[in-house]
Amino acid sequence: MRKPARLIAAVLATAMLLLCLPATASYGVSFPDVKSGEWYYDYVTRCATYGIIDGRDDGLFHPNDDLRVGEFLKLVCFIGEIPIMSYSDIHWAAPYWQVLRDSGVLWGLDLAETQENDLKAALDRSITRYEMSVIIKNLCFNIYGENAVDISSPESYIGDYEDINGKYRESVVQAFGKGILNGFEGGEFRGEQTMSRAQAAAVVVRTAWNADRLTVSFATEVETAGGADILAPEASFAFRYRDMTTAERQQALFGNPNKTYFTGNEADLGNYIITIEVPTWYLNMDGSRTTKIRTLQVNRAVADEVRAIFQEIYDDPEQFPIKALGGARFTDNMRHSWGCAIDINPVENYYVNTVTWTALTGSFCYKTSDSPYCIRPGSSVVRAFAKYGWGWGGGTEANGYTGWNTTADYMHFSILKSGG
Repeated sequence: MRKPARLIAAVLATAMLLLCLPATASYGVSFPDVKSGEWYYDYVTRCATYGIIDGRDDGLFHPNDDLRVGEFLKLVCFIGEIPIMSYSDIHWAAPYWQVLRDSGVLWGLDLAETQENDLKAALDRSITRYEMSVIIKNLCFNIYGENAVDISSPESYIGDYEDINGKYRESVVQAFGKGILNGFEGGEFRGEQTMSRAQAAAVVVRTAWNADRLTVSFATEVETAGGADILAPEASFAFRYRDMTTAERQQALFGNPNKTYFTGNEADLGNYIITIEVPTWYLNMDGSRTTKIRTLQVNRAVADEVRAIFQEIYDDPEQFPIKALGGARFTDNMRHSWGCAIDINPVENYYVNTVTWTALTGSFCYKTSDSPYCIRPGSSVVRAFAKYGWGWGGGTEANGYTGWNTTADYMHFSILKSGG
């Protein structure tokens, strides 16, 4: 769990890197329109004190205004200790969007797939509670390394749970169960509603400072799993998948021989897309490594082999460091929407068009960098996935994969031999 002292030091250090920080956000700053006695006063004042949040151009905070998407992404970079190192003419918040997308914080949102010509409008619109819940969940799991929480019978505590879009349910449970995003009177979550700037300040404080989170008596923290159970590689679903008929594959993955992917709207999504924990190595600033348990959403058909794969990576003497990890998401109809694909360290392992050599996602790969986060042919990561039948998007025939014709995806592994 993150400690406030560490957060404060990191926020101040990050502030030195971000040249575009507003002058109004400094120690002791408050705002004329944020009055003592208002429920949000302490939240806003603390955020202002540590340079996390700023006012509008007129020097006021405007607590009841809707929070814009770009504004929230900036706040997340602060509390997630994720510095931006680039600038953009498209929109002031585009660099925040870029680094959060590449770090796995936006995974599972249409926002992560937004094209450049639509980005300005996307960053300027009001953020919804659903979107905020996804970002909070990803931040807690992929960046903070927190354990998941479990709410038995969530429909008993979240009044409109049955009406929540399936692709948001797990995120709502985590944000709600961790005491970060609370419900309205009657317990309804109302995910389509937008968030005010005052509400966002409360969310930021609760996310960054664990002691300020709301007490949720009916939520229990999922115990960190020990070593993965031994699974014979030949028993993996990836190997069995190759010999199945199309109907058998779809029945196993989706519970329906005629279904080909999850859209995130299905009522039965939670029965097939489950959350697991995997051990990883985290690379510290001084070069040492520490254990970080990460949470990953995958199809239940591959859960055991995914646990075994990451246990192999963790146990390998290489101690490959992982700082961003993504599994199931529902923005297309490919392997991620099956819960059968995993992305690792996307900033350092880009998706690239091998005809035009245009990097579409991420910044570099092992061919152009010696970063310890880069996945290399023959590395412990590639070997572990291959052992259980999973393909690598960066593979070629030379190292045992069929590869892709016009693209390479160095972050990407899937149950297909090609890594597609």
